[in-house]
Amino acid sequence: MTMEHGFLKRLASGQMAVVKVAVDCQHALSAKSPSGLISSLVTISSDSWIGVQKIIAQDLIQIQYTDMTSYTEDEKSLKNHQPPYWLRDAKFGIFIHWGVYTVPSWSKVGQSYSEWYWWQLMQKGSPTYEHHRKTFGEHFEYDDFIDLWNTSAFNPYQWLDLVEKAHAKYFVFTTKHHDGIALFDTKVSQRSSVHFKQQRDFVRELIDVAKTSYPQLKRGLYFSLPEWYHPKYRDDWLGWHGPPRNAYNNSIVPYSASPPIDDFVNELQVPQFLELIDQYEPDIMWCDIGGINNSSAWQAKFFNDAQAQGKQVAINDRCGNGISDFQTIEYQGVSNIPSRFWEATRGIDPYSFGYNHETKPDQYASTTSLIHELINVVARGGNFLLNIGPDAQGNIPEVMRQRLIEIGQWLNKVGPSIFEIAEDPYWVTVQDTATPSQTILFTYHRLGSSFYIFCLERPLSGRVIIRAPIPLPPRSIVRLMGDPLHEKLKWRVWSNGRLIIEVPNRVVESINHAWVFEMIFP
Repeated sequence: MTMEHGFLKRLASGQMAVVKVAVDCQHALSAKSPSGLISSLVTISSDSWIGVQKIIAQDLIQIQYTDMTSYTEDEKSLKNHQPPYWLRDAKFGIFIHWGVYTVPSWSKVGQSYSEWYWWQLMQKGSPTYEHHRKTFGEHFEYDDFIDLWNTSAFNPYQWLDLVEKAHAKYFVFTTKHHDGIALFDTKVSQRSSVHFKQQRDFVRELIDVAKTSYPQLKRGLYFSLPEWYHPKYRDDWLGWHGPPRNAYNNSIVPYSASPPIDDFVNELQVPQFLELIDQYEPDIMWCDIGGINNSSAWQAKFFNDAQAQGKQVAINDRCGNGISDFQTIEYQGVSNIPSRFWEATRGIDPYSFGYNHETKPDQYASTTSLIHELINVVARGGNFLLNIGPDAQGNIPEVMRQRLIEIGQWLNKVGPSIFEIAEDPYWVTVQDTATPSQTILFTYHRLGSSFYIFCLERPLSGRVIIRAPIPLPPRSIVRLMGDPLHEKLKWRVWSNGRLIIEVPNRVVESINHAWVFEMIFP
């Protein structure tokens, strides 16, 4: 039985489109067909301009219902999981890195991550090694920063209000980084903000506020599988292992509040994953690094619990066992389209996720460059996860606040071109070079009702010329998104197939950062 029909307003020649159809399979599941298959007749029809319906094609498809019931720890079963529709549609999320590493909050700007402070400290002769000796002394250990971590300004309402103002659809928060200090109430270790001086479950506070006051935001939790210097952690492939040592004399130092264990993965790593799933019910489990693991033990539960609750969840590709819903690309530009659904992530800082007090305001990425990166990612079928790094107290630096607010203001004008588009990139080409020479990118509405042209530079000479073939039928309307007067722009197609859009100066002045032309089909 069809519960929801798929619909496209228009399908161009050569175009491939994903259409979502909801089918009630409960009756077939209860019948338990011996073949294990559910048969469904798919009909594709079109309506003429006078309302006459014509059947274009029909096909009988079969669905393996055993793939729809529950997941096991078997790799084949887990690989049946698919990325949620909501995540594919989300396009823009906010990453939040916060932890004890924000106390020193230092790295060479543009060269290393400040949240890797402890790791950099242990590299003899590194800039961090020298900085630490000069600033804190040779006998000041990384764990000594724990008691200096004053979190008095932490306010989840302020954080999430900013996420909302940026028009992001989800957020991901660091629950434990590579230093092994958990920001949640874990029962398998006392190495957490709940047991230390702070005595707060920051994950609980953030998630509870998100659930009650920002229910439209999907909630993601970051978790580092390794701990650099846990006494029982050893991964020869990564070259990481404990116990922790003093960076200058190599003597063994305490790993604060960590109980003795024998099996890092099954006594600490997996139990903490399960705690996060049970206690906080995330929509995304965002793994980092991978390495030694038993991730199938928690992934099956994560998928099954979500299915029982009637919701869709996702995991990224850093859980160590090859099971994932999307690929993660970090601080890298992408020129080609990845082979699967993907997410690009970077910080507003030139090269750090954690707060770095060395970074000057003019060294942060500009609003324009971040918007261009968002467009480049989305036009290639990905999501953009942009990171902010609050300082040790929990304040979001003003330059980061301003960037997110300005991105949100731009998105408020062009939203459908980013958030209501088809899952797959434009089938002809993602990118073009217009005349005058500048980068042009394309997206199209998921219903086939509109097409969008992104100019990353200000249109010059009163026109934009597109070389790539555009499916623009007669009587189409072209407007610049964000124009307060909604002026219809003149356009024509030359005999060589190039599209020319006339753009008056008044229209150009109505928006900045990037210019998006919406082509509305009749």
